[in-house]
Amino acid sequence: MEKFTADEKVAIVMESFTSNNIAELCRRHGVSIASFYKWRDKFIESGKKGFYESGRSGDNEYRKEDKKLKKLIGDQALVIDELKKITEGRDNGSSK
Repeated sequence: MEKFTADEKVAIVMESFTSNNIAELCRRHGVSIASFYKWRDKFIESGKKGFYESGRSGDNEYRKEDKKLKKLIGDQALVIDELKKITEGRDNGSSK
């Protein structure tokens, strides 16, 4: 069971940015140093993702790419269906 809530983890990580002694900070909050560094790394990584994923231009590019790929998949599905019809017709004609 998780001992710390997400808000508590954020508070501890934020406090670490102004702390000179991480070991003391961890001792004071009753968290292992290894756990603290995992939280901190996860916190920083999540923040980095926000820079890459935010902004209208980034979202717009993802949506354009998504739309293009969906169209391509749809086109391929139509081709596959047509090829199936053609091959089924050949199979039915040759077995008579």
